[in-house]
Amino acid sequence: MLPRFFIFTFLVFALFSCKEDNQEKKRITIPKDEKPKLNIHYENLSQGLFNVKTPKDVKIFLEKHPRFSAEYLEVPNAAADPKMVDFMFNLYSNPQLKSFYEESEKYINQPPYLKDQLTDLFENIKFYYPTYNAPEVNTIVTGFKFNKDISVSDSLVVISTDYFLGPKAQFRPVTYEYFLSRYDKPFIAPMIAMALSNKFNDVDPKDETMLAHMIYHGKTLYFMERVLPETPDSLLIMYPGKTVEDIEKNLDVIWGHFIDKKLFYETKPRIIEKYIGESPKISEIGEKCPGRIGRWLGWQIVRKYMKDHPDVTLQDLMADKNARKIFEESKYKPKKPTK
Repeated sequence: MLPRFFIFTFLVFALFSCKEDNQEKKRITIPKDEKPKLNIHYENLSQGLFNVKTPKDVKIFLEKHPRFSAEYLEVPNAAADPKMVDFMFNLYSNPQLKSFYEESEKYINQPPYLKDQLTDLFENIKFYYPTYNAPEVNTIVTGFKFNKDISVSDSLVVISTDYFLGPKAQFRPVTYEYFLSRYDKPFIAPMIAMALSNKFNDVDPKDETMLAHMIYHGKTLYFMERVLPETPDSLLIMYPGKTVEDIEKNLDVIWGHFIDKKLFYETKPRIIEKYIGESPKISEIGEKCPGRIGRWLGWQIVRKYMKDHPDVTLQDLMADKNARKIFEESKYKPKKPTK
């Protein structure tokens, strides 16, 4: 069965190439006069937590933020948990964490970079889905103590901003190198858009083929490009710009591998994970072929399908569970690169 919900831990990339701008597909943008205007609730929780003087202050804070407790801390009544209260009091009394917080504020919240990015994202989603209600947004610095970079639900998004301070940060999370390179602020909005897309992305639970996974992720990425139309492909797929260029140059080889190995209708989870899941490379195709290449191919199939079916709306696409139909009607076949 395809995944229905994502909590993102260890996702994003730091440096991307401006060269990709020349390759960017023509995006569908929303006219400014048609975009709904939203005033999202955006709260920096760290400001309150660094002002606590006693454990009782922490308890009062947690009582005022029950959704944060339930969804990010995963402790439904954290204010009544003495261990959690004491832990958070000690954590936010640490002067080193306060220094980390100040670094985070300068990089992400001054000027209000993140709030502007997310407001634009939520407004674009509401344009396509008029009944959509934007979630509240909380930011917090945690010192990586809760092992969670972003938590996303229909009602609340919590961002641990200290994960996203880029390669020059004084502290960085411990993870795989190819994951670590993604932790920077340009990737926060794409990560949230990816998580929010799950609400709209219908699937056929009986279809467990590689193709179903490819189209699922292709629909996700297409949703992301529609609600973040100014964001380069490299940020949406979370590849370096040079990697995208290399894929374009070798697309016929990649496509040929999928054809030769009869991968589209493969159902073995281990093989599907090899081409869809996270990994630094797929050596079966080539030493420079990045992980998740099946998602990228699914994106190109969906793009071709939508280009050839201008009457199909974004809502229609996301509600379509028939991966095989999308694949066959796209008639997608990569062009051989020009020498």
